[in-house]
Amino acid sequence: MSSKKGCVLSSTDPQIVSKVLSLNPTWYYTWGVAPIPGLESLPFTPMIWGSNSISKLSGQHPVVLGFNEPDGTSQSNLSCSQALSLWPQVTQFGNRIGSPATAGNASSAGSWLEHFMSASPQTDFVCVHWYAPPNSASFLNQIDAIHAKYNKPIWVTEFAVADWHGKYPGGYPVNLVEEFMKEACAGLDARDFVERYTWKTRATSDQNMGTSALFNDDGSLTALGTVYSSI
Repeated sequence: MSSKKGCVLSSTDPQIVSKVLSLNPTWYYTWGVAPIPGLESLPFTPMIWGSNSISKLSGQHPVVLGFNEPDGTSQSNLSCSQALSLWPQVTQFGNRIGSPATAGNASSAGSWLEHFMSASPQTDFVCVHWYAPPNSASFLNQIDAIHAKYNKPIWVTEFAVADWHGKYPGGYPVNLVEEFMKEACAGLDARDFVERYTWKTRATSDQNMGTSALFNDDGSLTALGTVYSSI
């Protein structure tokens, strides 16, 4: 089993304990600040999702994840200056701090993260989100580019195959998604600078990512979920 593989699910999922355990992860997070009762055997990593989440966290933690997609208006929606002004409040809670995880490509010139990092805030590793067609070489090349740009360890805190253009309603063929998952996870496991990763699941009925789902509606593993569980 991979020592890097994680799980991310909403804390409001009524089946979260059984779902997390079924994936055999080595860590998990929930986009929130509190661990889930019943998962004491697994390391939990709190996230300060946005500006309103800062007051919800207390104490000192080994690792804290920063803001969730601040470059997205439907997510934490923070300008670089806003995020930087709040950052000292984020860093007080963790021995190690993960960067904000942006929706846009963090390796691109002029990206939100580039501007944020130019101010040299405390960030011990870079958090990455990725949703695109099932091209493992392209994915891993982007991970390499982000590492080369910032010269810090990487956590891929959300990734999955997604079809944003409706070419395949419900998502790419599942055999292509499975092939991508196996190749991408193997590539992440082989890179010493990648510390952790976790696949992002949605419902099987999702129009863009249905075939990337790890769970059926009843909470059982999909064929893809079984693959991820075995990695």
